[in-house]
Order: sequence, then C-alpha cells, then structure tokens
Amino acid sequence: MNKIPARVFRKFLFIVCLLCLTISSHASGDSRMLITGVAITDLSNLGRNNNDVIKGFILIRNGLIEQVGDLTNIPEIEGKVDKIDGRGKYVLPGLIDGFAAINNQAYANAYLYMGVTTIIAVDGGRRGPFFDSADQGPRALRLESVGDDKKSLNDHLKDLELLHKKGYKIALLKYALNPNQVRGLVKRAHELGMGTIGEFGHTSYKEASGMGVGAFVHTTRYSLDIAPAEMAAAVADNPFSDDLESPKWKYYKFLANIKKGDAKLVDHSSVLGASGTFIMPTQSLSYLDIPGSKNPWMEPVSAIISSDDINNPADKVTGKHTYVKELQDAYTKLILNERVLESMYYKAGAKYLAGSATDVWGTMPGISLHTELELLNKIGLTNREVIASATSNFSEAFGWKLGKLEKGFAADLIILNSDPVSDIENLKDIHLLIKDGKIVDREALLKLPENGKIEKREVVNILGDQKILNKVQKNKKLINKFKYLEKIKAEKISYFSDGLRVTAYLVQPVVEGKYPCVIYNRGGNREFGSLNYFKIAFIMAKLASNGYVVIGSQYRGNDGGEGIEEFGGKDVNDIINLIPLLKKIKSADSSRIGIYGWSRGGMMTYLAHTRTSFFKAVVVGGGVSDLVMMKKNRPDMEKFVFQELMPSYVENKEKLLFDRSAINLVKKFPKKTPLLLLHGTGDWRVSPLQSMKLSDLLLKERVPFRLVLFEGGDHGLTEYSAEVDKMVIEWFDKYLKRGEIPPSLVPHGR
Repeated sequence: MNKIPARVFRKFLFIVCLLCLTISSHASGDSRMLITGVAITDLSNLGRNNNDVIKGFILIRNGLIEQVGDLTNIPEIEGKVDKIDGRGKYVLPGLIDGFAAINNQAYANAYLYMGVTTIIAVDGGRRGPFFDSADQGPRALRLESVGDDKKSLNDHLKDLELLHKKGYKIALLKYALNPNQVRGLVKRAHELGMGTIGEFGHTSYKEASGMGVGAFVHTTRYSLDIAPAEMAAAVADNPFSDDLESPKWKYYKFLANIKKGDAKLVDHSSVLGASGTFIMPTQSLSYLDIPGSKNPWMEPVSAIISSDDINNPADKVTGKHTYVKELQDAYTKLILNERVLESMYYKAGAKYLAGSATDVWGTMPGISLHTELELLNKIGLTNREVIASATSNFSEAFGWKLGKLEKGFAADLIILNSDPVSDIENLKDIHLLIKDGKIVDREALLKLPENGKIEKREVVNILGDQKILNKVQKNKKLINKFKYLEKIKAEKISYFSDGLRVTAYLVQPVVEGKYPCVIYNRGGNREFGSLNYFKIAFIMAKLASNGYVVIGSQYRGNDGGEGIEEFGGKDVNDIINLIPLLKKIKSADSSRIGIYGWSRGGMMTYLAHTRTSFFKAVVVGGGVSDLVMMKKNRPDMEKFVFQELMPSYVENKEKLLFDRSAINLVKKFPKKTPLLLLHGTGDWRVSPLQSMKLSDLLLKERVPFRLVLFEGGDHGLTEYSAEVDKMVIEWFDKYLKRGEIPPSLVPHGR
C-alpha cells in the first residue's frame, strides 16, 4: 500500500475537521419537534375524504413539517428533539382567514389566540392601515386592488408589477376591469407567483370563471350575474354606498328577494359549481344581523380589542348593531337570503374558502373567522368541509405551502382537546398553538403592554444639532442665548400606546430633584411640524431649564413609531398615555401636570383635556378649535390632511369634524383648570377667530381662561417669541409650581 504524503494527509485532515465543524454547527442550529399519539384529521379533497389517522405523529424541523404518519411508522430520531404527547388530542393546520385586516398588536394577538396563523391582509379605508411590526402575530400575506379605475391593460399590468415588487401576494381584481384585462392580469399574476381574487363589475363572473382566478369574494358581489344587466352595470360604476337608494342597495334589495327556483340563480349556481375558482362568502359581515347571533364581546380575547378600532362595532351588551330599524331590517333580510343563494351554490359543487372580512360592519379579528365557519356550516358544508375551507383549500386555490399537514408545509398547527369534526365549536378548544414550529403562549396573548410602558430610552445631544450650530456660528452672540441648554438633558423614548410603539422626546433638568411636568403637543401632521432638535431646543428645553420635566409625543406612525396618526382620533391616546409614563420618571412629580400645544397641537390639547381632569394648567397657541371653519378657510386641509388621515372621512366627515372641534366640547372641559389662549391677529394658517369663538363659549360655561391676542402676530407668534416664552412660563409657574386657584368667573364687583 502506498504511503500518503504527510502534506496531503494534513490537508485531508483539515478538510475533515472543517466538515465536522460545519455539520456540528448545522446540528446545533437544528430545531426539531415531535408530536406523538395525536389524531390527525383528514382534510384532503376539499374535506370530502375521511381517512383520519387515529394515533399519529408529526415531525417538525426548522419551522417546516418533515414527516407525518401513523405511530407504527415513527422514525428513529437521534439528537435533541422537543417531544409533545398528543394522546387524546386532535391536530389541524393553523386556521387561515382569507380576507382580514390587521392594524395593531391587539389584532395580532387576537388572531393567534383564536388559532388563526395566517391571514390575507386587507387594509385602507374603513379597515385602517396595515400593521407590519407586531411582536408576534399571524403570517400576513398582503392583498391590494388592481382595477379600481378604468385604464389600459398596460397600465393595469404596471400596477400589478409594482405590487409584486412591494411584496404583495394577492391581487384583488376589481370592478373597472373588462374580460380581456382580467385574462391578461391573471396570466401575468400567475407568472409572478401571485394569487388573484376577483370582485368584478364590468366582467361577469361567468366570463371570469374560466380564466384561472383563484377566488371570488363576497356573496353579494359574485351573485351580481343574477341581476338585470342595467342594475349590474350601475353597481359596477358605483359599488360602494350606505344610502338605501344607491345602486348597491337597490341591487341588495333585489338579491334579498330572489327565490330558490329563479332561473338565473339556478344557471349561476351551475357556473360557480363547475368553475375551478373558489368562492369566499364573507357572510360574517352581516352575522350580527342574524337572529340568535352570539355576542362577539363575550369571547375572552375581546378584552384586548378596542371597539374604537372596529367599523360599526356590536353593542357590548346586546351583541347587535345599533342601526336604525329600516337599515337593520334590510341587512337582516339580505343575510338570511344569502344563505339561500349559498346553499344553491354549495349543492351545485362550488368550492369554498373562509374569510371574515374583518374589521368592517362589526367583524372582529380571530373571532369573526369562527362565525364565518359557523355560517358556512349553516349553508350545508359538513364540519370537515368547513375546516378545509379555512385550511387546506387555500393551498389548492393559490398553491401555497400552507394549510396542510404534509412534508414541506409550514409548521402551523393547532392541537385541540376535542374532536372538531363532531362539532366545529371545538375549534376554539385549543390545547396548544404552534406557529412556524414554535409553541405560542396563548395566555400571554391576552395581555398587551401597559399604556405608557417605556420600551427604550436613548440620550440625545440637542446642542449638537447642526441647525443650532449654524446659527451660533453665524452669530457668536447667540452662544449665551443657548446657555440654558447646559441645564437640561434630553432623551428619545419609545413607549407603548394602545399596544403600539410610539416615539416621544423627554427633556428634564440636569440637577436632580422632583419637578412639575408639562406635556407638549406638536403641530402639523406626519413629518411636517414634527419634533426635531431645533424645536425641542426652542420650546421644550426652555421650559425644562426653568424647572419642568417636559415630554412631547410624535404621535403614532411618526419618527419610527407604529400605526398611523388620525389627526385627532385615536392618536389623542398617545397624549393621554404619557400620564402613566411620567409616573415612571424619577424626577417627575406626576401629581402636577400641565399641557401645552400649538396649532394642530392645540386641537390635540383640547381633545386630551376633555378626556381627563388630570391637567392642572393648559396653554394653547394658534390653536385649532373649529375644523369646519378650517376646512372653509383652507380647502387644501380637507384634501391633503382630513381625507388622508381621518379614517372613513368621506363617509363620516360631519361627525369626524364635529368630534374633533373643541367648540362642540366645551361642556366637557374641567371647570377648575385654567386655560391660556394665545393667538396672532395676522395668523393665516389658523384664524384668530378660532380662539375668539372658543373664548366666548368658555365664558358662557364659566371655564377659567385668559385670551391674549397679539396684534399682527403670525401663526408661530415669532414677532413676540420672548413675550410668549415669559407668559407661558409664568402661567405654568402660577398653576403648577405655586398651585394657585383660578379666580371665580361668577359675575361680581360694583
């Protein structure tokens, strides 16, 4: 035998060692889980098969299912593996909600708690913005529409391509598309690996059924072929309106009176039954309008959901809508007849997907998928078919590696205590939830981070801001002007508000002590008017250097914060939630808090002041108190701010503007808290009449206030900055530091 040269042997040994290290490294990063003895429910063939595995096993590796089978075929596994005893339990794929919104952490928690591990995420309009930064939550496959407006096919294709580049997984093909455009978009979507859902108007569902569209959504929409051609065309041109005389509602009333034997209904049922396209009824939209519906607020997870986040939420006591009788009767009649239509479609062979349509018309995250499954059961689907509609059918419709207990599929599972095939209510009886191969602590999902909890604090150098340095360099005399910055320290803070991470700035004296507090509310919207070092130096730091702990929120959605501001909506909570935050600041005397806002920040100050009596003094400069007046004086505000930031503005503008206008809320102002109103008579952004009009109402309600009008002063009162600074500090000194009592407003004297 030839001897191997030492040099070659050493090289060989090095490679072997390297391979061993690599293998060892891979093994150490391996994550494996073995579930044994569990009953595996067969959901194949759209839930029509029933070859259950009575005692089975599932092997999970690195977030994917690696092997599934009967216990008699369980493989030998070496090394570390997490074992779960599934004896007496039932396992299913995690549930999928095919049409749902997620716009805060509470929603994310609610979906998971109810066993929903994946959603097709819808956002915008009444559903609010997409929330993409949950600590944990369901897998969100985003959907966006193509075809809301009439365009050329090339333009629609460009829209589709852009969605693909942005990471959207589903294209919702809409009313304006003609058959040729639908065909072209479906073809391109398939090439891009995107799914398609149709909500058509100018393309009939009969035409679309053979084009490879993955699913049709909403019973009322994919039943449009039953309507007379003129009625269908009117709906296609104007598909959305809550007016009972609108084309949509005329069609809904027509649909509510369709009889089982109607020739068009029978024909359309045959079309849907023969189609390869799945249908998604979203009947939960009207679940609350059905006699005998359950109160969704009775579900344990509802405790973390705010009714303010839900469009047309159920009354918490009755579990019903609070519609006027005419509208309520119309909805009830419609949903009851939808059952007739759907039972016809089902009997004709239609294939189903489950989608809750959360959070419109009172639908709720996680909870409403279960009501959707209940309604699918009522139209005729067997329990097994119902479960398949929320699991395995999505893989059939879109080709995803989701919703099945098969090799290579995502390891999203729910292990149940009771058999879901015998009763679909048992889908809620969850023993264990697994997402991406990891066990989820369901009980922890019922708790959101407390409001005002500080997540992160970061020291910032206000004096090092380039704008300030530039000013100092241009004018050396300004060095002394900024001496007060040496008396303060500043931090950028991330805190929780309604489960969202929101950014704020905290400025406090360097010298240790206990100081009264001021909450400062910035003006503008989004990035315009946001707090920067320059603004912090000239406003917040000046106050802090005079012996105050000053904090200001950027409002949700700004400066890295989560969510989206609503210009006086739920973002007011971001101010209120600074109160518990201040209680955690060592130098803050949280028993003495004042509030101060300018411009839009004045509006926010007024709104916060109506919701708590915690504030001891209020200062507002150039404040917005009447949004109707602002809309009239500055039409651009409606187009670029109100419509873009206020949820459902077009449908509810009168109420939204009313609720955000302090002139309508004066009776809610605490009667013992003094207000200082400052306004320039040369202010073009916010008319001085806003403060004058509010003052008149404050006087009538005997709310203590002082109005100071500065002749010719602009919006920021820049011509009077030194006088304004002095006046603000004196006001807070008087009512926060010295705790003086405001004078009586009862008429008196000679």
